[in-house]
Amino acid sequence: MRTENNTQSRNPQIRTRKKYRIKSKFRFITSMIIMIGLLVGGISLITGMNKSFALTQPQFTEVEVCYGDTLWDIANTYKSDDTDTRRAVYEICKANDIEASDLEPGMVIRVPEKL
Repeated sequence: MRTENNTQSRNPQIRTRKKYRIKSKFRFITSMIIMIGLLVGGISLITGMNKSFALTQPQFTEVEVCYGDTLWDIANTYKSDDTDTRRAVYEICKANDIEASDLEPGMVIRVPEKL
């Protein structure tokens, strides 16, 4: 019969822990940073935390439409000098969800301040 000096063979309940050594601190730190980045990115992707919102709200001037006013006249009044009038009419229509033919006297429309 052969006897072994190994403690594990005599008592299988005693386990020795294997010791690990870090051979390269740079590789270890780099891999940990990459893993943490992937973990944070994955969690934010799943939870929807990667959406951004505007910090400022668009500013509008409210204008009451009088009899005889056209959207072209209102756009010419409130646009800047370097803006095309057609573009200003489009922006006003888009901000109010209307067509140019929908204007009626007494109607209040919003005109974007940055035209």
